[in-house]
Amino acid sequence: MKAIVINEYGDARVLKYEEITKPVPADNEVLIKVKASALNPIDSKIRNGYLHAFMPISFPFTPGWEAAGIIEATGKNVTSLKIGDEVYTRPNFRKAGGYAEYMTVDENEVALKPKTLSFTEAAAMPLVAGAAHAILFKAANIKAGQKIFILGAAGSVGLFAVQMAKAAGAYVIGTASGDDIAILKSLGIDEVIDYKKVDYANTVSGIDLAIDLAGGPAYESLWKILKKGGTLLSTTMQPSPETAKEYGVNASQVITETNKAALQEIAVLADEGKLTPRVGKVFPLSAIVEAHKLMDSGAISGKIILEIN
Repeated sequence: MKAIVINEYGDARVLKYEEITKPVPADNEVLIKVKASALNPIDSKIRNGYLHAFMPISFPFTPGWEAAGIIEATGKNVTSLKIGDEVYTRPNFRKAGGYAEYMTVDENEVALKPKTLSFTEAAAMPLVAGAAHAILFKAANIKAGQKIFILGAAGSVGLFAVQMAKAAGAYVIGTASGDDIAILKSLGIDEVIDYKKVDYANTVSGIDLAIDLAGGPAYESLWKILKKGGTLLSTTMQPSPETAKEYGVNASQVITETNKAALQEIAVLADEGKLTPRVGKVFPLSAIVEAHKLMDSGAISGKIILEIN
């Protein structure tokens, strides 16, 4: 089968389009004929070796942490899925495998894809929608009527967080700039703050939940906008316990995971019309170097997708 393989850390040029052996599913795995796979910024960080200290990989390695396709075979212990099922998946970081014609994935990391979405659209969801789901419903347990602020609302995770929070009945404020402001408004966000023109710390207050998806200098103002007893969740760093105590709020870093149950809930939201993925550009698998260079440039809005077969 054709797959993308890296044999060393480095820039996009280390990604090689090669013929490798088709995998065979273990007892608790399924074999997926991949129809589409998505790129994410973390793919570049892993490819470059920036995360080697706590997320080492063994070469040769096939990346890809979001994919959609059709089950072609199942391990003997698999009970929830069958051959022919149309599915989507977020495999664990050490295994990956989505940049290929076929991949094997643990049964608990796969769910039926949303019926209303194409394979290309579905591939744009598992990792980023899964992260938003984990933040809002596992770490925060949001409730209707809460006031939520999202730093980095127009990013891949932010767009899904906005949609999920609105579906849950929250009042949502987020930061963005340029064309992303109109995109967020089209998704039903209540307020958008242009961070290039306005300091949100001077205009926002009484926040129940502040979500940091961007980091950087803007992060420090999140403490000021929270109400007493509010919560700050960050995907970029570990918030200071001392500062949290000073402001009388709860704060923690969120390490997101996506499993079958989360993927099933996300699929329901998508089929109800409450979640819409944004596909920016589509490439064939063989154009992986060009696709990664475009992602690394930051010159595109929406997910980059590899269409396969």
